[in-house]
Amino acid sequence: MLNKDPAMALEGMGPILPYYWNKIVQINFQTGDSLGLTYIICFLSILTMLVLFFLAALIIKARSKAPENRFMAILLFAEGYRVMASWYNTYPFSADMLPVMEYYRVGWYFCSLLCLFMYLSTVSFYPPKRLDFMANDKIRNNLWWFLPVFTGVIILALISSSGSIVGAFGGNYHIECNDIDEGVILTATPGSPPIEAGCVENEATFPYSWFVPGSSNAGKFLLLAPPLSAILAAFFMRSAWHRFDQEDGMENQANEARSLFIGFAGKATIKGLLVMSIVYMTARFGDFNLADLASIEGDLLPLYLYCLYGFMFSILLTGMFEGIMFSYAILKNDILGIDEKLRRSMSWGSFVFIGAVSILIVAELLEGVIPYGGVASALVVGVPLTVMRKPIYNTINTIVIILMPHAFTKDEQSYLEAYAMVMDDGILTENEQKLLNLQAKTLGLNQDRVEYLETWYAESMTSPTEEE
Repeated sequence: MLNKDPAMALEGMGPILPYYWNKIVQINFQTGDSLGLTYIICFLSILTMLVLFFLAALIIKARSKAPENRFMAILLFAEGYRVMASWYNTYPFSADMLPVMEYYRVGWYFCSLLCLFMYLSTVSFYPPKRLDFMANDKIRNNLWWFLPVFTGVIILALISSSGSIVGAFGGNYHIECNDIDEGVILTATPGSPPIEAGCVENEATFPYSWFVPGSSNAGKFLLLAPPLSAILAAFFMRSAWHRFDQEDGMENQANEARSLFIGFAGKATIKGLLVMSIVYMTARFGDFNLADLASIEGDLLPLYLYCLYGFMFSILLTGMFEGIMFSYAILKNDILGIDEKLRRSMSWGSFVFIGAVSILIVAELLEGVIPYGGVASALVVGVPLTVMRKPIYNTINTIVIILMPHAFTKDEQSYLEAYAMVMDDGILTENEQKLLNLQAKTLGLNQDRVEYLETWYAESMTSPTEEE
């Protein structure tokens, strides 16, 4: 281990905030200087984790004793842990952080395997006809605790049979580059297989450091398995959706299964495409990591980095998309107005994501063409986005509403129809209010729900162009 301050790996890096800014403005895939983008993704991953943890807490708070709520909350906690995959690169830590990284990775693989099992087990709550046996109360009521215990046993057995954590999941490495003339300082967890490491020979990049995780066969399987299991889960939820849609009184279950189908399908599509690129790059370059960028041929280096960072972005995007869709499915009937809040969150999140990715792409295109390409890209993309934010946001929001439609029961629809009739002239008389109160009582709608329905109706009559 290096005998340095554990909080800081690099000599002469200066204050941390200017260091971050310096690395961000120097992002250049042509030279391999991508550490600034690593920092951006790391901080976004922490934000995504906090959002998923918050959604999981909401689900538990809504119905803490319901097995489906406990199940979904644990799934989102596991997803939240998984999206924070590169937290150890949020700061230029020294190699003394390697043991912490090693144990974090055990948790990451635990959550990956747990998510695999939980994806497939959603059929217990929304079973297709051929899997009705999974809806047995003894199964569905105990999945939320049994699957984590079962997963933990498998992970412990894997570590025991491999002889060590490194043997089970691969090595852990710390790369430090202080000066172009010094060469790389490579530190590894004991037992880690030897790897080649090198520094990017570009004076502007120094100093820099990062952690590099290795990968065992089991680790590679757990990288590929979740997207594949999401595909299978999407097919299950599609069958369940159509089944419930054809049965009377099962509208809520049909809408919930539809939301889960969209969540799984989105994850499988986006993540699956990026995983395929990772498979190709692994076959092309061997271990797919950032240990030795200097060895990659110049023309292939940008492709290598696009695939790697595209995969890292896909983890965040699919995690957030999946979390919102799953929360929408579980909470829309428990928390008044949560569906609208989730729709707005997804719309604004998509808007910000599109803007950020556009800035990064334009910055890469402008790099080397004009000075301060990063600043120029912010102006080239940011100004049109600001000017056109309303039509762009409204377009995104229209798509989100298709994915997350307003779902009302037959009783709620009956009340909305009656309310629409009395409000046709824009005036609500005393007698009309009495009739509405009577109908709400007959339909079993409480005052909070009535107010929500009336507010929704009023907002639906507002032109979408008025959205801010």
